Amino acid sequence: MPIRPTVDLHVHSRYSDGTLAPAELAKIAARRNILALAITDHDSLAGVEEKRAACLAQGIECVIGTELSCELEGKETHILSLFADPDSPQAGRLEAFSRFREKRMRLMLERLAGLGIRLNISDLQVGATGVYGRPHLARALVERGIVGSVGEAFARYLYDGGPVHVEKLRLSAAEGIGLAKELGGVAVLAHPGVSNLVEDLEKLVDLGLEGVEAYHPKHGNGLIAGLLDYCRDRKLLVSGGSDYHGPADGTRIGDARVPAFILEPLRE
Repeated sequence: MPIRPTVDLHVHSRYSDGTLAPAELAKIAARRNILALAITDHDSLAGVEEKRAACLAQGIECVIGTELSCELEGKETHILSLFADPDSPQAGRLEAFSRFREKRMRLMLERLAGLGIRLNISDLQVGATGVYGRPHLARALVERGIVGSVGEAFARYLYDGGPVHVEKLRLSAAEGIGLAKELGGVAVLAHPGVSNLVEDLEKLVDLGLEGVEAYHPKHGNGLIAGLLDYCRDRKLLVSGGSDYHGPADGTRIGDARVPAFILEPLRE
């Protein structure tokens, strides 16, 4: 049965903690009948030309974006900047995240060494931008045979508050929403159901939030319907995406089944 045309406005590449190159993501998206793809790497707008070329080669619209690490009253909060401008004067602010992520990763490697597990930062397969994340370290532990899976690496070492975990740099939700807009993009809350932020939507709207990622593979039909109603009532934009990081995710590009008609309001 043919796959209905959709869009996917939230995937990750090797430029942050995804496992695939932009060209591979675009090929999968084309096979899945995706009309527009946003490769929203964490705290980075790197690789824009490569991402655009990859999508163009597959006849797919490339939406430029990033996923900003934020927090709201102690809760981890992710704000997407969709249709961002990589030439924005504010894009330089993202370099601070890259520098901190490398420093954080070196601290995590020191903690691993204290447990008798020695890895070098060069053992981590990270893109040229150096946007390090815990999945990079998890995969290195798997490759060295120290754990059997990425899940085991997190369960034994990398979980929040675990023996190796170091907190990452986060903006306040207000700062993240502001930066998403200053980058020239639309400020969209990522996966509120996954982040347990549904009850906090009104606070985020008061901070200037412009849209909500209603469509997500881990949002049930009831939650999606509720979020769509909320967006309609509050005149917020609707977005959606798979949050795909690679084949080990258990989800595929396009699994959020995001209707293509949401794209134009976001673009406008």
